[in-house]
Amino acid sequence: MKKCLALLPLLFSCVICIAQPNIGLTVSPGFSFTRTTYQPSDDSQVSKGDMAFRAKFGLEIDFPITETYAFSTGILFAPKKISVVASDFDQITTSIINQKEEYKAQYLQIPATLKLFTSEIQPDLRLFFQLGFMGEILLYDQAFDKDYIMIEKFRFFDFSFTGGIGVEYGAEINTRLYAGVFYDRGLVNVVRDQNDDLAADLSIRMDMLHLKVGVKF
Repeated sequence: MKKCLALLPLLFSCVICIAQPNIGLTVSPGFSFTRTTYQPSDDSQVSKGDMAFRAKFGLEIDFPITETYAFSTGILFAPKKISVVASDFDQITTSIINQKEEYKAQYLQIPATLKLFTSEIQPDLRLFFQLGFMGEILLYDQAFDKDYIMIEKFRFFDFSFTGGIGVEYGAEINTRLYAGVFYDRGLVNVVRDQNDDLAADLSIRMDMLHLKVGVKF
């Protein structure tokens, strides 16, 4: 098994050399936020917290299929923030008590998407549409404060839909610049273990709206 894993980088390099893909460097600043579902039988509530500015970056690899289609993959480092607000009604003071908890998480993303390019709208400039999915592996997670106990453990993986529209400028045959607006929508509840004091199952899915910019060689 270890020998097979050691051969994977060599196999990947051979595939790249044979397929002659376009390899690019990309960075995607944007806003990370969550969708939270919590349906208790009592007066307690858990809702999403604040969104956070984050930037993911890495390699993007396009394998041309035709002049207008390409299969795009890569490997990206994606930091995220999970923010939730717990609310409960205090019968003594007849007031709402709010408690916000925040966690940071870092993922390794491996996208599998399809790109559709249009004809040139200006000399050396064309639009592209990109749709697909991303597998995500959790590299690291930590609560911002040691007293945050609502979420005890996150799942080691996530799976997201990703889609967007952008433009690509290619004045040089071997060098192209591109930029686009993208939306990543999490499909998996990232909470594995939660605090037993919660009155219902807590479901959190992570999204990101970001501006992707990059250069391909």
